[in-house]
Amino acid sequence: MKTLVMVSTFILVSSQAFGYSFSEAVKRIETHEAVESLNQMAGALTEKGSVNGSWGDPMIKLAAKNFPKDSLKDDETPMTGIEVGLSQKVALTTKYGNTQDAFESLGQAKRHEAGDKKKSLVVSFWKIVIEQKRLGEEIQIFSENLAWVTKILKVSKKLYSNGKISQQALLDIQIRKSEIEAGLSNKEFELKESQSRLGYLLDLEGELDLQTVPWRLVEGPNTEKIDLKELSLESKLKASKHMVTAAKQSFVPDMTFSVGYTKRSNIDNRGDFVSAAVVFPLPISGKKYAGHSKAVHERAAAESLLRNYRRMKNSRERALEHSISRIENELKILNQKTIKFAENSRKVTSKSYGYGRSSYVELLQSELKLQSLLLKRSRLDANLIIKKLEKRYLVGERLYE
Repeated sequence: MKTLVMVSTFILVSSQAFGYSFSEAVKRIETHEAVESLNQMAGALTEKGSVNGSWGDPMIKLAAKNFPKDSLKDDETPMTGIEVGLSQKVALTTKYGNTQDAFESLGQAKRHEAGDKKKSLVVSFWKIVIEQKRLGEEIQIFSENLAWVTKILKVSKKLYSNGKISQQALLDIQIRKSEIEAGLSNKEFELKESQSRLGYLLDLEGELDLQTVPWRLVEGPNTEKIDLKELSLESKLKASKHMVTAAKQSFVPDMTFSVGYTKRSNIDNRGDFVSAAVVFPLPISGKKYAGHSKAVHERAAAESLLRNYRRMKNSRERALEHSISRIENELKILNQKTIKFAENSRKVTSKSYGYGRSSYVELLQSELKLQSLLLKRSRLDANLIIKKLEKRYLVGERLYE
């Protein structure tokens, strides 16, 4: 494949030692702080569900009852005694279970966000790799062009010594050579800058071994489709539905049941006392109604976000497909026609120039045209891979092994 050939060319150009593989870089992204923080938030939401979904702890009551204030004796009145009580709040509906399920769904949504964040960081990593491949190709183009201009310059010096070209022509060719050298130097510095940007993502020593890049994941077929962003929105919608159910069930109040045992001195020969009570609030305030209304609005918002995302996803996917087709068609014309014509034009013009039948202006124009077309092909090829990568990320296909 043409892409793999371009990668091989870049590898030959690069003279620096490689330090890590593509898979090692992806593993490092898995532990990136942005991903890890989302995973921790997911765990926190799950635990918050356990807190909000609990009935609460039972309450133990120990009370000294009806002791005379003057003597504080326990055998002067029949009502004096020590009471031990136990109470527990009990839900008459499954609202606490629905609340816990809601937070579990929110935690799952956050875990999907963590997975999507990892994939987005991998996409950023891919784009830097693609940029490095493009810069490597451009370095190769400038290097080959510099070698060609150097040969032409030798020919020009002979033509100048024979009086077939002017000094201005020789100077213009020397200027062109210096421009190519400057372009080559700039590309080499851009490559170093690109490599330094990997520090935020990876924090690894050395440089990426481009031979380990799985280009087939971008170029070849891929049947796996797991859109983590969509799954996150679906989980949030599920959580909002649980919240609506819990809010509706909140109109049925919780009851607190309590039992008590009072140890007495038994002055009246009636023995110890036992007691029981049921306590529940009256749901007449606006709090529960407002809570239910809030949950309904949040569910509607979650539904709207999911519908909007699906519509945007379909539109974006179609736009990317059109962009990919457009770039592929343009590359096809460049490779099969335009670049071949430009190569032949430069070849013919350079031979004619060597015989003194073409001007140096025509020569430089043919050289500039070919370089421009080769650079354009490199940019288009990189853009094509990026568009394919974005499409695979959008529909949830695999981006790493």
